[in-house]
Amino acid sequence: MKTTIKRLAAGALAALCMLPFSGCGVLFSDDTEALMRPPRPMGDKAGIHELIEKAAGEGYTFKYPSSGDNRSAIIMQDLTNDGVEEAIALYQKADASSTGVNIMFIEKKDGVWTSMGSFSTSASQVDKVMFGDVNEDGVPETVVGWGSGQSGVSNISVYSLDGTGEKMEETILDQSYAQLLVMDFDGDGFEEIFTANVTVGDQPAQARLYRLKSGAIEILGSCAIDSAVTSIVSAAGGLLTADQTGVMLDGSKTANTFITEVVYWDKARRELVSPFWDPATQTVTITARSLSFASRDINGDKILELPMVNLLPGVSSQNAPDSAYLTDWHQYDTESNTLVRVMSMVTNSVDGYWFLIPDMWKNQITTEQDVSNRTLTFRRWVSSGENLSEGRAGEQLLEIRVFTAKQWSAQEDETDYFKILDSNNLVYAGRLPSPESSLSMTENDVRNSFKLLTQE
Repeated sequence: MKTTIKRLAAGALAALCMLPFSGCGVLFSDDTEALMRPPRPMGDKAGIHELIEKAAGEGYTFKYPSSGDNRSAIIMQDLTNDGVEEAIALYQKADASSTGVNIMFIEKKDGVWTSMGSFSTSASQVDKVMFGDVNEDGVPETVVGWGSGQSGVSNISVYSLDGTGEKMEETILDQSYAQLLVMDFDGDGFEEIFTANVTVGDQPAQARLYRLKSGAIEILGSCAIDSAVTSIVSAAGGLLTADQTGVMLDGSKTANTFITEVVYWDKARRELVSPFWDPATQTVTITARSLSFASRDINGDKILELPMVNLLPGVSSQNAPDSAYLTDWHQYDTESNTLVRVMSMVTNSVDGYWFLIPDMWKNQITTEQDVSNRTLTFRRWVSSGENLSEGRAGEQLLEIRVFTAKQWSAQEDETDYFKILDSNNLVYAGRLPSPESSLSMTENDVRNSFKLLTQE
């Protein structure tokens, strides 16, 4: 069990850490637009800045994408597959007649930075910038989501090399979106453009797949998704199985109801499918939950998992903390159309940690949280019959408590608590009240199962 716990905990830690966003070959970077004019670059990159100033005029401001992996106002990316990076600049002119964001593509030619093309838009903000070979020409296109996917005011532009291979040209995809991804869905080695929308007026909730062909946008497929979702809060794209890519969409229906939808390209049927969607109700219920955990690769195996959340026995659902819920993380098997559990955890967001639940505790435990004493106690659940919800709390199996460093130093030698870890002047400690219990863990297993939500 120790080896399994170490492997799962390490993978889950990588997924749950709050990591800073990073871009591809970032030249300038900032999380907000408070710093609108980054420091002037020195040396070779100074020519990029000078070219932007010449095109934009005095008083321009850089515009930063608000989501995605590329959060810079100037992004470095090889757009011609020659091993040399070009620059993509996002800015807004100070001219009162220019209200939208401009995008400029810049290459270094004969030692001088020159423009490959500049385009103006009516959008006041940039949502995200992505890259992928969506027209099968062997080089990456630049896909830009303008506006805001969450506000519903959005549209998409695709920028590709023209016939000369020297200049960029723009193709507009007149399609709003709530989520936008670029990835290879059908396994042909080329990327497609994926969009997902919530229901807006007469426009139904749909997922769509596009590519660029002969300079025009072509739709490869579409499928209906949950019509009751009001906001698609996140989209995780990647492997669903070892040989099947897809997307997990996490949606909000009400303040306390969340669902996950799986969307992928069915290679046999050659269509986009949403297997959880019920045509009778036009909704998804199988993944409904009350906590807003997002789908991700939780165990580090490169395959996406989705959360299924259930209230632990003996706990009232009214005002229950998140530590009163067991979160089971599942993979979706496209061949058998089944969900397969890979790990389970309890999260204590008040004190900022989660705990990996060993398999021997499955259907065997409940929790009690004392916020004032900063303790979370795991207890055996003794069911009184086949109905797991009927029963009583048994012996205490594990107590996790948070001390200040000063509190810990004052009582460290006079307590049966053991240190799990310390961070930011806090000590996270554990206690095993029933070491003879068949469900008791070892101190090392507890340490391996415990991780901070913000730990890197």
